[in-house]
Amino acid sequence: MKRLLILAILFLMLSVVQVHGETIPPNKWTFNDDYFTVHGSPEMVVNIVGNPEYDRGETSAVLIQIMNQGKILGFESENEPEDANEVALSTIEQEMEYDVTTAVGVIVSLSAKDAPLDIKTPAQSAGSLFSGQVSQPLQFEMKVWEDATAGTYPLEVNLSYQFQKDVQVEGNVTSNQIDRNILYQEVKESHNVFLIIREQADFEVIEVGSELLPESSGILSIKFKNTGEETASRATARLRLSDPLSSTDHTAFLGDMEPGDEVQAMFNIDVDPDATAKTYSIKAEIEYEDHEGKTKISDTIYVPAQVGETEDKGAIYQNPFLLGGILLILTALVYVYMKRRGSR
Repeated sequence: MKRLLILAILFLMLSVVQVHGETIPPNKWTFNDDYFTVHGSPEMVVNIVGNPEYDRGETSAVLIQIMNQGKILGFESENEPEDANEVALSTIEQEMEYDVTTAVGVIVSLSAKDAPLDIKTPAQSAGSLFSGQVSQPLQFEMKVWEDATAGTYPLEVNLSYQFQKDVQVEGNVTSNQIDRNILYQEVKESHNVFLIIREQADFEVIEVGSELLPESSGILSIKFKNTGEETASRATARLRLSDPLSSTDHTAFLGDMEPGDEVQAMFNIDVDPDATAKTYSIKAEIEYEDHEGKTKISDTIYVPAQVGETEDKGAIYQNPFLLGGILLILTALVYVYMKRRGSR
């Protein structure tokens, strides 16, 4: 009988818990003896610190700063205090209610969205921010893609934090036995900041011609194209050569190259006698002035230069048919010459 009674009590308790769980969602409840209700919340403003302009291929940092501009929009009295103790409790609660604008435990992450770059730094903490407080700049390392197109791109700054939604104070002020109950609300929000990828000149090799043989000098012709968005003024191409190739003429003036322009450059190249016949990779770079008159140097461009094989002159004498043909021609020429001379 006792066992049945205990089971019945347990069943009743579980039923009560289940009903309570269905009628009151998690983290949702109301306070009794709540003296005030404050309407307000944090208001987060996100900005990039410093110059938001970057070059394609650049590895750098984006500095993100958070400011809390939270405001109290209203203040309502809920329950009137009935005695001196409740008056004291309501005063404590009123002071605490002003913290409704504080963002607690701010976590910041940065997403590239559709911008042509990679974010390398994970989420960071900005701490807790009172209304009017500005965070320290948070540094996010990023890499702009080499083939990025110039333009303005949004980056998504994701914030998560909590703020004080409601406060209840109860207990005995005289004996300093006070319970402070705080209900926090979680917030997740996104903000956009804008990053600029600068217009700039960019170059590629679209055509190479080489007349290079071991133990000789030859011409290497290279056609450069400006594939960027900006004019490269007073552009000069420069080769960086290594054995078995060398030159005393390793620069070529290209002039002003507007976007899409193609310019042919000619270089006189010396080839060592012991050079192997194969394709060599030559490093080239272009120095130019941008639209602000600043001197810039392009990324290294790799140029394939083909060194051919030297003809083996001794092979003529190893071919009897070719040798016989040459002798026959020489004999005929001598015969014609002698006949003309005898007829004079």
